[in-house]
Amino acid sequence: MYDQLEAQLHDLFWAAEGQNEELSLIENFLQQYPRTALELGCGSGRLLAPLLEKGYLIEGLDNSEIMLQLCKDRSQKYGPVLHRANIEDFSTGSIYGAITVPAFTLQLIKPEQTSSVLNNIHQHLHPGGGLYFSIFIPWAEITGELEEDLWYLDQEAMTPDGHSARCYTRFQIRRISQALSRDHRYEIVAQDNELLEQSESSQILTWYWQREMALILKNAGFTIQQVIGDFDAELPCDDNCQILTVIASKNEEHAPQPE
Repeated sequence: MYDQLEAQLHDLFWAAEGQNEELSLIENFLQQYPRTALELGCGSGRLLAPLLEKGYLIEGLDNSEIMLQLCKDRSQKYGPVLHRANIEDFSTGSIYGAITVPAFTLQLIKPEQTSSVLNNIHQHLHPGGGLYFSIFIPWAEITGELEEDLWYLDQEAMTPDGHSARCYTRFQIRRISQALSRDHRYEIVAQDNELLEQSESSQILTWYWQREMALILKNAGFTIQQVIGDFDAELPCDDNCQILTVIASKNEEHAPQPE
């Protein structure tokens, strides 16, 4: 759950990284599935708002009241349909032509819940509906390029009023169970280095290899249509890629296997 400072800095750090490469992939995906879509983990509307602006029919879902309010404020003129719920057990009462889970959100789910989440997504899709999600492989942590249990400057950007916004991160990694535990410390620092605001948060992310994810999707009643590497549709995708974008479709005559 985002606190006020983390929510405030979330989009600032994403914007500092430059053009949003994932947005164009989602647009291409939604064009293949023209019915109303749903974004799980829509957050502040960083992706949802520009999609609504371009005329896509897409609703948003998030469990953070703070982020949903930012999303509502950001996209208010488009009349967004927003749901407050947990991804793990959401129910919107609607069936969609497509569901997106961008920005590595699926990795925040506990691994023992991943299958049930995908089964639930399956139930919220029309026959033949599409599923889009992205995951990343933390190669820098896996290979030891970054050192465990040490704070390092992860992200930095300037706020509109000229202060420095910083995110420091430290991590622990469990390679066998494919789990990455990360602590984040968010700071806003004045030009004279006075600390103005600070907050901390923690998260555990699970990463998946391609063959592993293919099996999980198959058991949940999906067929993979495409796997894109590092947000580049022309890039051959293998386990050396850092970011995997998966596009799958709901099997029309297949019920998810029970857990």
